[in-house]
Amino acid sequence: MSQKDENIKEKRVVQAPQAGNPSMPNSVLSVELSDDEEVEWQWTHFPDGQSIVTGYKIVKKRGD
Repeated sequence: MSQKDENIKEKRVVQAPQAGNPSMPNSVLSVELSDDEEVEWQWTHFPDGQSIVTGYKIVKKRGD
């Protein structure tokens, strides 16, 4: 295995949480993350109580 291959990290796909109302689709469907990353979902909340995912931020996992 080459040095370049050893630096490639395993990726995983994380699905966005579903909107409460299926007629209001999320702007984001999923994100691809490395093992040392996690996602913070950004939500938009509407006056009628509905919420949808409209963005995300990828952050490094904390060493708990």
